[in-house]
Amino acid sequence: MGMGGAFVALSNDANALFYNPAGLADIKESQLSLAVIEIESDNGGYRFTDDALKVDFDNSKEVAQFLRGHIGDYGHVGASFFPNYSSPDFAFGLISAADSNLQVRDRQYPKLDADAIADEGVCTGFAHSFLDNNLLVGANLKYIFRQSLEHEYTISDMTTSGFKDRVRDDINHGSGLLLDLGMIYKIQGAQEGTDRGPLQLGISMNNLIGNKLGKAEDIDPHVDLGISKRIGKITLAADYVDIFHQEGEDQDVGKRIHLGLEYAATKILNLRTGIYQGYLTFGIGLNTKYLKIDMLTYSEEVGTYSGQQRDRRYMLSFGLGI
Repeated sequence: MGMGGAFVALSNDANALFYNPAGLADIKESQLSLAVIEIESDNGGYRFTDDALKVDFDNSKEVAQFLRGHIGDYGHVGASFFPNYSSPDFAFGLISAADSNLQVRDRQYPKLDADAIADEGVCTGFAHSFLDNNLLVGANLKYIFRQSLEHEYTISDMTTSGFKDRVRDDINHGSGLLLDLGMIYKIQGAQEGTDRGPLQLGISMNNLIGNKLGKAEDIDPHVDLGISKRIGKITLAADYVDIFHQEGEDQDVGKRIHLGLEYAATKILNLRTGIYQGYLTFGIGLNTKYLKIDMLTYSEEVGTYSGQQRDRRYMLSFGLGI
């Protein structure tokens, strides 16, 4: 995400299980990552949480003041845990992720819109190279158990006894086995022995089957295209995601273009920037054999088109591996 989310043609680690499984064939050595934790929030999510801790939710006046104080605010928080094992051509991981979005509407009769998803599951992928390692082909399977909530709550709802039980009743459950397929093709340059990497073209077809998760929110299928090139210490990447407009309800092109740049300042320090959904991203990564730390910021478009309503988010990722 520090590189604008552009990773379809660049996938070369365990994250290929989510971006392009063909990239598993580009992994150079085996690694076991025991603790990979990501935490993210926007400014609204922090304010929502901080203020909510001070509210007596049995007191309708305090709840009304709390909601009116956040009219028009958008709050997002998320966290994930992804222990995984990766080796040349193969990767396996455990998935645990959750995120929530809160928004308050209607100043006269405040209502809280809650949208939350929690996923648990496993994923595994395999890839192989052909044509002197210039063509990479891969596939992966993900089994996801999902809980999702999309509901609107009034002050009366929130101050009525048994509100927590009502929220539990509003949560929908579902599961599915999803299939991803991907390819990466490397166009080798004529400058043998230089520090220029090949031009890489990638295509990833995600959630082809199993994307209907019962009563829980479905996972949309999508087909993504990518291109990347390494020039010395600089890596450039660009993606066009969801080329058939299968995700969501809009068809805005600006939200589908991802651009990224990474500069390898040292052997362990990487600086990143990019454009995601029309907004700048920035990131810094520290990567050693046993420790990986990433800090980044990006903006998510929460409106219907790029440039309408951005939500600036901040993420910290921490991983331990052997």
